[in-house]
Amino acid sequence: MKLKQLAPLFLILLAGCGPLPMDDSQMASSLADGFSAKLASYRAPASLEDYVKRLMTEGRDWRMHGIYIESLDTEEPIAMLNESAEFNPASVTKLATTLAALDRLGREHRFRTEFRTDGDFDSATGDLYGNLILIGGGDPSFSLADARKVGDALRRLGVRRVRGGLLIVGDFICNENSDPQVSARVFRRNLGVSIANQTRISGFENLAPSSRFLAAVESDTLLDIVHYLNAHSVNSMAEMLGTHVGGPQGVQNFLVQKVGVPAQSIHISYASGLEVNRITPRDTVKMLRSMIQWLSANNLDPGSVMAVAGIDAGTLRGRFGDGRFAGSVVAKTGTLYSTDDGVAALAGIMYTRDRGPLLFAVYDMAEGRNVPHLRRIQDEFIRKIIKECGGPQPLISRAMRNATERPESRLVMGV
Repeated sequence: MKLKQLAPLFLILLAGCGPLPMDDSQMASSLADGFSAKLASYRAPASLEDYVKRLMTEGRDWRMHGIYIESLDTEEPIAMLNESAEFNPASVTKLATTLAALDRLGREHRFRTEFRTDGDFDSATGDLYGNLILIGGGDPSFSLADARKVGDALRRLGVRRVRGGLLIVGDFICNENSDPQVSARVFRRNLGVSIANQTRISGFENLAPSSRFLAAVESDTLLDIVHYLNAHSVNSMAEMLGTHVGGPQGVQNFLVQKVGVPAQSIHISYASGLEVNRITPRDTVKMLRSMIQWLSANNLDPGSVMAVAGIDAGTLRGRFGDGRFAGSVVAKTGTLYSTDDGVAALAGIMYTRDRGPLLFAVYDMAEGRNVPHLRRIQDEFIRKIIKECGGPQPLISRAMRNATERPESRLVMGV
């Protein structure tokens, strides 16, 4: 199909609202929040037209792509395409989980994993006659280094061998393994203290009240954990974090009750963004705005919870890092290769000279085709938007960042 044949379609795409019709409830929501009034002065940027042309010349369905960009300061729309249609946000969902957890637990919250025993200790032989009891506190970041710290603590107490088994009580993962049994095996291999019997995973009802405290691992702060989680997009960490806010349904309820996302246009099935989830680009930006407000109220910036593209380690290290763009985009990626025939998502904040900071969400459904290629199209589109808005205004430089290091825990010794 030639481009001149697509002219009527471009008129629809660039006239203001996205092309997909809203139902009555969505329309009522738009009127209620004053969105329709903002459309009077809206003019689609040239970069959006270039983006749609690029998609269509590649034979893609423009209805499978959603964009919403608005000014952080004025809430004026900058670019819109299918902005009220529902898309799979993939790992952008982790931002919703992050905000819900920060709101519920606070930035300084630390997760505690305790180690106890129900047996007696023979200091002469170094034998612990009983079980090593691990009481999990749902720490998303418990690592190999933490397992070694526990082993060091046990040896300092004189323990060389555990004659019983390993009893795990409560929520526990180790080294980003979502399966408790795998986490247990990884923990045992890195403990450096032999355990004679098998691992058992049990409920708190089997925890002996007279058990003796040996040591505990207290995680890094929640703020540092979520920054690492989002920068590296660690699914198991997000799923464990989600348990502290009621799981996927808790994240969804938070978006509806605290952020104001319409209940009929949101679906969260995994706190990490795996599998099938749904949200609109506009509601994603609404969630981002709530996050920025929470961060500002706590004297934090977006780079406290999201990666700085082109600078921080993680999924955004290789994007927007060229020349003057480095430090101008702070965002969260989302990628699925098979669910919904593939998804490439990007949402966050970009900093421009003339229009200031802009909140954005870009959702591209891959239609069973090349997902990495869609990411390149996204980057090209974001760069063009930034240029149309006066060019990048980086707020963070490489010299300013010492972030996305693995969270650091601390050890608490028994007596």
